[in-house]
Amino acid sequence: MPTPASVLGFAPCTDYKLANYEQITDYFTALDKSSDRMQLMSIGKTSEGRDQVLGIVSSPENLKPANLKKYQDIAERLAHSRGLTDAQAKELAQEGKSVAWVDFGIHSTEVAPTQTAPQFAYDLVRGESAEAKSIRDNVITLFNPNVNPDGTTHVSDWYMKYVGTEYQDSDYPELYQKYAGHDDNRDWFMFNLPETKNQGNILWHTWYPQLVYNTHQTAAYPARIFVPPFKDPSNPNIQPEVIRGINAVGDAMTQRLDREGKVGAVSRQQYDQWWNGGLRSVPAFHNQIGILTETAHASATPTFEDPADFPKTFPYQGVSTSEPSAFYPSPYKGGEWHLKDSCSYIESTGWAYLHTAATDREEWLYGVYRMGKQAIQAGGDVSYIIPADQADFATAAKMINVLRWGDVEVQQATAAFTVGDKSYPKGSYIIREAQPFRPYVVDLMNPQVYPDRRNPDGSPERPYDMAGWTLPYQMGVQFDKVDAKFKVATTQVEWAKVPNYRMPSTTPGYAYALDPRVNDSFTAAMQLVKAGDKVTRTKDAVTTDQGSWPAGTFLVAAGQGTKARVTAQARSLGLQVASVATEPENTLALSQPRIGLYHGWGGNSDEGWTRYVLEQFKFPYGQVHDADVRAGALNDKYDVIVLPDASYNSMLNGERAGSLPPEYTGGMTAAGIANLKAFVNNGGTLVTVNDAAQLPIRAFDNFPVTDVTEGVPSSDYYSPGSVVATNANANTRLTWGLPEKLDAYSSTSPAFVVKEGATSVTTPVNYPTSGVLRSGWLLGENLVAGKAAVADVGYGDGQVLLLGTSVQHRAQAHGTYKLLFNALLVGGES
Repeated sequence: MPTPASVLGFAPCTDYKLANYEQITDYFTALDKSSDRMQLMSIGKTSEGRDQVLGIVSSPENLKPANLKKYQDIAERLAHSRGLTDAQAKELAQEGKSVAWVDFGIHSTEVAPTQTAPQFAYDLVRGESAEAKSIRDNVITLFNPNVNPDGTTHVSDWYMKYVGTEYQDSDYPELYQKYAGHDDNRDWFMFNLPETKNQGNILWHTWYPQLVYNTHQTAAYPARIFVPPFKDPSNPNIQPEVIRGINAVGDAMTQRLDREGKVGAVSRQQYDQWWNGGLRSVPAFHNQIGILTETAHASATPTFEDPADFPKTFPYQGVSTSEPSAFYPSPYKGGEWHLKDSCSYIESTGWAYLHTAATDREEWLYGVYRMGKQAIQAGGDVSYIIPADQADFATAAKMINVLRWGDVEVQQATAAFTVGDKSYPKGSYIIREAQPFRPYVVDLMNPQVYPDRRNPDGSPERPYDMAGWTLPYQMGVQFDKVDAKFKVATTQVEWAKVPNYRMPSTTPGYAYALDPRVNDSFTAAMQLVKAGDKVTRTKDAVTTDQGSWPAGTFLVAAGQGTKARVTAQARSLGLQVASVATEPENTLALSQPRIGLYHGWGGNSDEGWTRYVLEQFKFPYGQVHDADVRAGALNDKYDVIVLPDASYNSMLNGERAGSLPPEYTGGMTAAGIANLKAFVNNGGTLVTVNDAAQLPIRAFDNFPVTDVTEGVPSSDYYSPGSVVATNANANTRLTWGLPEKLDAYSSTSPAFVVKEGATSVTTPVNYPTSGVLRSGWLLGENLVAGKAAVADVGYGDGQVLLLGTSVQHRAQAHGTYKLLFNALLVGGES
């Protein structure tokens, strides 16, 4: 059996050495070929086209095809709980094997987990201790050597390129996941990324592990590793048995570390159990034990940890970093620290995790059945109905598929039906709470109410990630929640199809019409403009053969070959195409705008998600780097420049000189910002997202808009990722196709006020005067109530469009995409 060093050329976790994904995969391939205790499989392609592999480790007897299929079926039957008596479930639990997932390398700059994987796999497959044999006999280990293969190669290759130079410890200057960067661990209820889909298919469609272990770096300094229990608050939708199980497994991990003399494990710090959306958190809503650890020192460069530099307390609850306490009983005292030390801690916790999976096998298996059964009973008669007659039913179908990736049970009505005094058409979707993963359904379909938690100084205690994420609010999908029995003929939904498309029965007198209320109408319009069709937009409501459609309707003039091209778009996107008999009076001609997307070095996840959304909806764009902004002449290349969410200082200054090779440092500089201002003065359109509004507000002369939130302390204004209400004037070019009541995603977002006497400014989207919060947590509602969330500013001969919320947040906020799309088209309308 090959050692890792024999394939990699060095021992894993050696100082100043990082293996990339290709090297790690080579090792796993060699290990698979040499042993009947592991099966290596490809689970799909990554965003950059690499094969993503997964190892299944167990005894040779368990890995026989018939046995492996049997244990897989047992895990699935117990997870879904239906059609079983308690006695049958206990028999299956006795007969089955624990299924335990362990992964490495989700955040590519956290290098120790990835480098640990080859050695841990070797030790687990080769080991002959009683513990190793027990684990292989009793556990099916889903061994995922890399959650983000592309990033591992980028980061490892970057380090090895510069090791021994002044840039040895510099950060990789791009997003290490093509679109998400560090946000690749923020995609686990949305499933946008190929990598998330690959692994979600294993977790919630194929194997249904009872335990999931997600390895990360780094712990709250100076602790050497964070291990659950998590800190408060806990999400009330998570089953108590899951919380208890997480605590038990975490305690087993820290117990093992102390027994091995590995001090410095801390719990109840940094990481709460509120958020739904990460690889360790989504399992908790599926009745699975989701474990996270965060190990110190994410670097292959050794260091000396000087106790004199340690903070006196940890951030949460003022726990001492030097004196023993309940959740830090063996404080770390400092000294030399190497990558191998971090790897050793990770492997020790992995062994403790798998040991617990083996010794408590029957209880883990029966536990998922018990929780699934309890969830079904707790669901009662509560259902969520997604009507088929809503304007953008195609986005509703996308939401259904988001839920299906998480294995939510969904039905679709095969006939019209009535609940109470309301009728629903055929094709409507029904989601019933009475299902085994009810915690997941309840959490995604309902508003979050985050508790008001403060630090001693009155500032808000920051949640780990988002505070509110209600899926239909973010996606702009209409639904009704009902608590009543009703009869409806349905079919089970495996995957939601695009809606049935509709084309006019005859060639229209003037044009085919695309509904601006439908996100994918923008996709079709971009494709048709690209194909050479004449496309215009109406400035007023227009009469079609399907009734009156709102301002902003796309009209595709009937010409040679137009019907075939429109039909192809309608079929693929599920569009309801109407016809218009005569040319309306007020229209704008549409062309493909030349879009430039600002791309600052250092990696900005919001820029990556913006790229993802533009590509999904077929908007062509080019990247605008700092050097391009500094060079000027921007109008020669672009009609529209988009600034994704970023601070003014980060755009102005960029990466610090000396922190990276010179070509990656420096930012736009004052000269570049002057060029942006000239771009607008000369007729260009500048679009800012969320905090990027700081740039024109602070740097453009006599700018007529201010942000009332600028400089306000968090104790007075704070929105840590929440859904908020806004009111849209649907008759403006930025709001065409939007509803009057528009939910938006707020991340302590700006709120705008127009300066007295200013002209050429409109505010088409505003916060309501009360009831701003829809889901999550908001401090300082009075500050933003009644203020503008979007401002359309005429500046010189051009426009500055301030989109004051995260309109494309993590490719989740489909409900506000049209704000971005309409803004982009301003540069292509005439």
